[in-house]
Amino acid sequence: MTRELVQRMGNESAPVIIGSGILASISQHIRRANGGKIPAKILIVLDEAVASTWGSLIAQSLKSESAVGVEIAQISILSTESKKSAESWAKIMDAAVRADLDRQGMIIAVGGGIVTDIAGFCAATYLRGIAWVAVPTTLLGMVDAAIGGKTGMNLPLGKNLLGENRLGENRLDENQWGKNLAGAFWPPSAVISDTQVLTSLPPRIFRAGLAECFKHSMLVDASIEPLLACALATYSSSEPVDQWKMIDLVTRSAAVKLDIVAADPREANQRMLLNLGHTFAHAIESQFSSELLHGEAVALGLVAAATASAASGRMTVTDASSIRDRIAALGFSVVLPHSATVENLEKAAGFDKKRVGGSMTLILPKTGGGADIVRQADPELLRVGLRSIGAVDAS
Repeated sequence: MTRELVQRMGNESAPVIIGSGILASISQHIRRANGGKIPAKILIVLDEAVASTWGSLIAQSLKSESAVGVEIAQISILSTESKKSAESWAKIMDAAVRADLDRQGMIIAVGGGIVTDIAGFCAATYLRGIAWVAVPTTLLGMVDAAIGGKTGMNLPLGKNLLGENRLGENRLDENQWGKNLAGAFWPPSAVISDTQVLTSLPPRIFRAGLAECFKHSMLVDASIEPLLACALATYSSSEPVDQWKMIDLVTRSAAVKLDIVAADPREANQRMLLNLGHTFAHAIESQFSSELLHGEAVALGLVAAATASAASGRMTVTDASSIRDRIAALGFSVVLPHSATVENLEKAAGFDKKRVGGSMTLILPKTGGGADIVRQADPELLRVGLRSIGAVDAS
């Protein structure tokens, strides 16, 4: 019960293996990704939530099938945006030093997008780059975060940069972060996605991944969208999850991103399309990271982007409303958790990585599918989108 895609970035390629129950034999895939052998020294970076379950299974598989002398170290981190930080980066780097990893060593990241992002960044920066393997344990990780070679961590936004926080106070809120402001393109040697782990996710975590799938359906493959409600219904019922259907959903959605990445590995142009909804989402996360999951912020971002697109004439008002309704039907909120000002969110959006020379780039969906990369976008379009999800103008 396995499907396989290929991640291509320039001259480099790596397998993306999607199946059910494949973690028990993960050592075979690691061996294949590492020239036919298990690395002599491995550091497994784990999401605390899966350390005792899937993390233990992976370590057991590696130990049982590895050659004598293979050393495996483990470290766990809390999977929250505030922990996707320089502090966690330093903690993982210290663990790599203590494990005595050399340039033939490997980091294996086991967890959601936060863990694969920061563990991949550690792999990119340790000894100027060592191999790593991504083992995403969330739907969002499988279809988006773990593929494409982007790694990174968040940086705090100071009060002189952001202004008042959402409480109206001119001080730094501990939850205000610039999303992925430090990072590197450093693709994993393999991505190993076991859909069986999705059955152990809390419903909210599973649903969060559907936002990225919905984005891919808007961009390229409309046939993905009918699978979303089906997956959510199946996941929420007491019936056993149809693993073939889950594998199909992950494969189709991941293929959209992989095709775009292959055409533009370093985000010079076309890859920017994958940021549909994300300029809004990252601004939202800077204010609400303790209350919203990344996928929930993306869902809000897609609603805002559709409204902004309608204001620009690229999408009809009817189609923008339809996107809002379809996202809500998947169980996502389409308004912010509570009050936030347009001005503060706009300042946070100013840290978006797609900006050039101080001008903002927006990715706006089109009626009929696809999206436009709008460089030097009118700031009012950003404001219109933010107002559509409940942001208010400062009085």
